[in-house]
Amino acid sequence: MNESNFVLVTGASEGIGKAIALSCLHHGFEVGLVSRNQEKLDLALAEAGEKKRNALAFTADLTDSTQVDRLINQVIHRKGKIDILVNNLGRGLQREIIETTNDDWEYLFKVNLSSAFYMCRATLPHMRKRKTGNIINITSRAGRKGEGDFAAYCAFKHALVGLTRALADSESRHGIRVNAICPGLVSTERLKKTKPNLDFSKASQPVDVANAVLFLLSPAAQTMNGQ
Repeated sequence: MNESNFVLVTGASEGIGKAIALSCLHHGFEVGLVSRNQEKLDLALAEAGEKKRNALAFTADLTDSTQVDRLINQVIHRKGKIDILVNNLGRGLQREIIETTNDDWEYLFKVNLSSAFYMCRATLPHMRKRKTGNIINITSRAGRKGEGDFAAYCAFKHALVGLTRALADSESRHGIRVNAICPGLVSTERLKKTKPNLDFSKASQPVDVANAVLFLLSPAAQTMNGQ
């Protein structure tokens, strides 16, 4: 591999994460794809065609801080750096608060917030050492407005926006930028299967979110931080 910027994308085996990873590959980045599912990672890499040579696949459960620390050590061992981290892993749950169980709450907390927290905590020392870095958190429209039918999900996506702003403040002195993307309804294969009655006619496509990531990686966004 050459010495181009290396992007690490979580939840990269399907949906928005896969679109981000493939778009970055096609725009000349080297990419690390992270997922728990090796089979889905292999299928995603197959879609990259010849660009697959610039990709690496890593399996880890990002809700486990020990596995996250091991993952980042593996990435640094293989690549020596992480220029860009895209925290994309997340899951939604349409459920009002009185219907939300303790298990629901714990699951959504781990997937939507803990995973990004663990990834940032493990990655930032390496970025600080190089005095450069770019972190992009994929949150949601639910992280900017109240959505009562998604109470727990909404709470954790708001928290991820708060984490984004806090890190933008603390890490700018180390040459590191941190921003968030808050898409609304996105027409992913998973969502179309689980919510077949939704109207997707005005929904964004995964590639639309990927294009927003590419913008944040472009020279046009080099002064954006905490947005």
